[in-house]
Amino acid sequence: MIGNIREYAKLGLVHHLLYPECGNDPEAHVKTLLEFIKRTDIETFDCCLPYGDEYQNELISAICKCRKTVCFAIHFYPLRSLPLAAKDPANHAQTWMILDDMINQAAAIGAEGFIFPAGTPSFYAAVPEDFTAFDCFCAELCVKLEKHHITALLEPFDMDIDKKFLYGPIDDCVKLAKRISAKHNNFGFELDVAHLPLMREDFTSAIERTAPYLKRIHLGNCVLKDKNSPRWGDTHPPIGFEGGEIDVQELKIILRALLDCGFLDKKNRGDLLLEMTPFPGKTVDYTVNDNFKRLKNAWRQL
Repeated sequence: MIGNIREYAKLGLVHHLLYPECGNDPEAHVKTLLEFIKRTDIETFDCCLPYGDEYQNELISAICKCRKTVCFAIHFYPLRSLPLAAKDPANHAQTWMILDDMINQAAAIGAEGFIFPAGTPSFYAAVPEDFTAFDCFCAELCVKLEKHHITALLEPFDMDIDKKFLYGPIDDCVKLAKRISAKHNNFGFELDVAHLPLMREDFTSAIERTAPYLKRIHLGNCVLKDKNSPRWGDTHPPIGFEGGEIDVQELKIILRALLDCGFLDKKNRGDLLLEMTPFPGKTVDYTVNDNFKRLKNAWRQL
């Protein structure tokens, strides 16, 4: 063992998956997030805000006062129906109407990062113009976020299993990052390791290749082998979920790779967040405590 993991990482959680009812109940969103930000076992977290000024205003003030670093996730963006990199002028305008509002929300809560996936079309259904459009989208997003000192954080997803998004293969993500970073200093990756099995990517190799652009890590799980499972695909069951791809042994591999590439470091602690829904029939606190124990167990074995 090489010391307490908190000496090497800023540990955190993702709010909106621990409380999935928030998507349909803004009052539950406010109530749970107000309690969530008081947690003493985390230094950082990801969140989004419900629609409605009356709900947002109550949360903005509380988040700004909580003394934790926060990233904004575009969880409520309609990715399935409105591409981020829309080529049609009308859709492009609608996209930015929504995103400009979300950028303002992110700035209002003092977010350091703005987490976004590539969205549709899928990598395998896309044409060259889709990739060009997404380059332009990323550049425009970086410019808008730079005004608020926020980093654009692309989250790679699977291309042909569940979400079926444009990005995508790790090598292609890295090429994209090189292109965008050549002109913009506020672009990087939020790498969700739960997506890597769905992307057919090796944990160690994916971390090594994305290392120069890694800003944030999500630790989670997925079910891949059992297509009959109700949790098959990218549904974020907790680490250790029966039939899942990630438990303590896989965490050891992931943590070792993050140590070796310098993401976990005493002088510059990386952001390491657990992202999961609760265990079936168990509470949020039970699930969080269980997954933190698994994380610490994996760390002790390094």
